[in-house]
Amino acid sequence: MKAIVPENYDLPGGRQISLDVVILQAANPVSPSRAIFLLQGGPGQRTTSTIEDESEVWKKVGRTHDLVFIDQRGTGISPDLHCANPNQDKSVLLRDLWPAENLVKCARRLSATVDLTRYTTSEAARDLNNVRAALSYDQIGIIAYSYGTRLAQEYLRHYDHSVRATLLLGPEAPGAYVPAGLAREAELSLTEILNRCKADKECSTAFPDVFGDLKKLKAMLNGTGLVLHKGSQDQAHVLPISSGVVASYLRMYLYAVSGAASLPRLIHTLADEDKNQALLASIATWREQFEDAAPWGLYMAITCNEDLPFLDEGKERALAAGTLIGSFRIDQQIAACRNWPRGQISPQLHTPVHSNTPILLLAGQFDPATPSSNSEKIISHMPNGRLVIVPNRSHTMFEDWGACLEDVTANFLENANPRTVDTACVNRLRLPKFEIASQ
Repeated sequence: MKAIVPENYDLPGGRQISLDVVILQAANPVSPSRAIFLLQGGPGQRTTSTIEDESEVWKKVGRTHDLVFIDQRGTGISPDLHCANPNQDKSVLLRDLWPAENLVKCARRLSATVDLTRYTTSEAARDLNNVRAALSYDQIGIIAYSYGTRLAQEYLRHYDHSVRATLLLGPEAPGAYVPAGLAREAELSLTEILNRCKADKECSTAFPDVFGDLKKLKAMLNGTGLVLHKGSQDQAHVLPISSGVVASYLRMYLYAVSGAASLPRLIHTLADEDKNQALLASIATWREQFEDAAPWGLYMAITCNEDLPFLDEGKERALAAGTLIGSFRIDQQIAACRNWPRGQISPQLHTPVHSNTPILLLAGQFDPATPSSNSEKIISHMPNGRLVIVPNRSHTMFEDWGACLEDVTANFLENANPRTVDTACVNRLRLPKFEIASQ
């Protein structure tokens, strides 16, 4: 179905936009007005595109609750704020995450039919409440991931009377500004993973000097850089890959511990100029796919208005010094936002949310994107909340989901009481085996 909402809530009779809504109805509903709304990350991930995976993850909850998927404004048909340029020069792609010239053209194109200043978290929260009311759900549960936890908290700020229980996975605090702390947190997570490798007999045998490999790779990235050779030896086409693109690729592996288990091998390979070409080709392919991975126009509409203006640039550059990523994401974000349309945001958006709603926060021990310190800031204002720092897990926590966290989360969403949920099983979760050979 489609939900119609005002693009500008201050002009309700003005331009209207459509949101895709999909409802998976409960087989054995506990109440005809009970539902769970799922909020994805990004910002920019299309919620309805995740239905197949999410319905499997939340199958226990879905037996008794409708599962509701609502595409956030700016994704899907609402319109889709895509900025991908399929004809972008590969050398530019391998230099930047968000080529600034492309974003200038994209903003100009989108602005012809869209008010880019209205694609914000606060407006998305109003959309959610309109859909809830239209579907006649008296109270909803919320499952939110990453950026979606920011949206969930903004919804709680204004509509907590309509929320029965909230589950936040990889929570982002309202006062956390992307990309604040990104380089440092990634370095801390990477360091912990490499220390685990040193303590692991098989991993340390295969890679006896993981920190030496990392040091060598940093020196290469800060020096001549890494170069992909395309074509035959006689007609090779040289494609430099920027240090930031390489580091961003490696950071992606930190999001799940199953990926983090590959990092000692990946770093060891990249640091060897005689053996790194196949991996560099994989990085180039990943970068091309990244270009169309999300509607980057929505990402910019949110981060350029809600995050970057509040970033302490000097502090962040100091924190990023010496890390694998360095100031790359700071530089990229500043360049991307320089010419993006700016609007007004809610003055409350960055203030803590106070709510008595039952809330359970799950934060991964190795999370490089939303570290547990974020969750500690959130929970201090939630008297009916509980924080669980999940050992040996990262930003996404679906490894061995059925062995522990499926029951933990289903129990909470069913009973809406974070205090009575038995979370002892999280202490039995372990890291997967380190990947020694190429897959």
